[in-house]
Amino acid sequence: MADGAINHPYFPRDTHLPHYKPNITSIEELLGLFFGLVAVLNVLLWLGTRGRCLGVRVKVCWFVTCGLIHSILEGYFSLYHRTLAGEDTYLAQMWKEYGQGDSRYVSGETCMVAMESITAWVDGPLCLLTATAFLVPGMSGWRYVLQLAVSICQLYGDTLYFSTEILENFRHSEYGHPLHFWFYFFFLNMIWIVVPSLNIFDAVRKLVAVQRHVDSTNKSSGKPSKKRR
Repeated sequence: MADGAINHPYFPRDTHLPHYKPNITSIEELLGLFFGLVAVLNVLLWLGTRGRCLGVRVKVCWFVTCGLIHSILEGYFSLYHRTLAGEDTYLAQMWKEYGQGDSRYVSGETCMVAMESITAWVDGPLCLLTATAFLVPGMSGWRYVLQLAVSICQLYGDTLYFSTEILENFRHSEYGHPLHFWFYFFFLNMIWIVVPSLNIFDAVRKLVAVQRHVDSTNKSSGKPSKKRR
């Protein structure tokens, strides 16, 4: 190959990836295994939470799935972002495939590394802790506080993700491509805009209701409110 020739499928076309190696696994296998594992995980979680109310079962499925995706997939990127473009592991190939929707991941762009490292090592464990709080009676008092905290983290991270690419005029993918742009970049990431927003609204509503109940109980029992210092 001549010096300076582009040997990768990413945008912008002059992205420098001298260590890039094409995937050896087909897109059908990569996506089939990923979404298959997610489906199996959610079936097992749904069956394992039988007897719980619908809302709890849905939230456990969501937070456990998020926790594992954040910790494993995004954790891999956090650790191996410098070399994954030249690797043949399943997770590296997943990132190289997703990189066609956002090449900042295969080039190890600084903002993505910082954001995904926080997502992997903060949001991931928080998601699993939140799911635990919905299942373990001793932690139930924390469930909506944790739901609110981790959902704000998710919404902020994804908002930052979208806004930085918007400001760069979507230059890291083939704009309008049905799979790479609309499915990988837009649809998959919009999930972490919509669901965390709903979870934030739900947690705030529940916490406000509890505070109102406490205030009403204290008022009816005649307990004086603490003076502010």
